[in-house]
Amino acid sequence: MMKRFCLWIAVLLSVFALCGCQSKESPDVYDVDHDGKTYTVDREQRTITCDGVVYRFEISDSGGDSVDLDITYPDGSRYYWTMDGNFGHGGWSDDYDPEASGYAPGDVLWDVLSLETAGQEHSGPSPILAVLLLALGAFQTISPRTAWWLGYGWRFKDAEPSGLALTVDRVVGVLLISVGLICLLASL
Repeated sequence: MMKRFCLWIAVLLSVFALCGCQSKESPDVYDVDHDGKTYTVDREQRTITCDGVVYRFEISDSGGDSVDLDITYPDGSRYYWTMDGNFGHGGWSDDYDPEASGYAPGDVLWDVLSLETAGQEHSGPSPILAVLLLALGAFQTISPRTAWWLGYGWRFKDAEPSGLALTVDRVVGVLLISVGLICLLASL
């Protein structure tokens, strides 16, 4: 009975560790609330929609920390912005006048896209979780007797772990190390 219990605990710990390492894929279509308005961003179609108005955008990576944004309005006017690290610069076409047309200003649309991007930066697994899993796995693999004593042995007087209990602790330790390595690589 105790052997089954240890095996189930090992399986559950592995499942929980794997669940903690899953990164969330951001959807292709999502809503961003900004200044009391809801903007719907469609990354696949490269559009932003608000109040029935559809804006087209292109985002390109210029290398390093540099990102270029080009927004085309329904009337054909354009707004463009380049972000290079913490500094940005941009401009617009001669016919750009969002207030007269009832459109959202380009800087607001940039903010809408930036809010979503800021949320994506940390969607991967936590490096802290990876290090914790690696440390726990190494401890269980190197010293399964101590791991067993901390989990069960302290409850009983003069108790000794079985060979199976020590093997299960080592196997769980190796699994935790494997999951920790996967999480660490995914967080980079």
